[in-house]
Amino acid sequence: MRAFFAVFLALLLGGAASPGAAQGIQDILQAHRAAIEQGSRTTIGPAIGALAESGLPQAQRVLQSWQAKAMWQRRSDGRFFYGEDAGGGMVALYDFEDDAALGEVAGAELTQIKPNSGVRALIGAALVRFQLSDPDPGRRLAALQAIQRDPDASQLEPLRAAIADEPDPAIRARKERLERLLTIGYDPDPARRVAAIEAASGGVSLELRATLTPLVATRRPAFAGPPPAGLNTAR
Repeated sequence: MRAFFAVFLALLLGGAASPGAAQGIQDILQAHRAAIEQGSRTTIGPAIGALAESGLPQAQRVLQSWQAKAMWQRRSDGRFFYGEDAGGGMVALYDFEDDAALGEVAGAELTQIKPNSGVRALIGAALVRFQLSDPDPGRRLAALQAIQRDPDASQLEPLRAAIADEPDPAIRARKERLERLLTIGYDPDPARRVAAIEAASGGVSLELRATLTPLVATRRPAFAGPPPAGLNTAR
């Protein structure tokens, strides 16, 4: 009887937990289906955020496919898949959950999800989180190099979040230097920008000089307010 009740309790607890355990990448996509279909930059944020914060290993693949316009929706049931052009009007579909090949489907039965540039930029910002925390140090370095080549305000918070858990001292130092540069260039809080400039005092790197140059132009940045009388702004 004790064994019977142990099995019964296990089944009961398993059944109670199953709704949460069943949550998968397709569930998230379906929950935000209307926003994904609409594809508006002003309403897509929660869908991208749900994927990025899901903790599911498939989330990065979904975001990459979505950004690359390789995500397709089956018209019959609204489910989303990764797709590749198979020629002859056919699309080879793959399941986001396990990358299983689902065969070729006529393009007429599908809708290609084509995010506009604004949505792609938001997706790109979400992908930075994954790349900056990738287990492969080479990929983390590549993400830092990509940010350095094309810095953007949307990259600041993901970069800050990726510093604390960085296990490699050299990569962590690079993240911290890059975070200071983005803070100087994009943080809306003047106090933080000033602190970052002071922390970088004495630096002569090309990146630092390129970041500081706009701040010493003839026209003062809007955040700085009116210049005190007689102040040499550039100096």
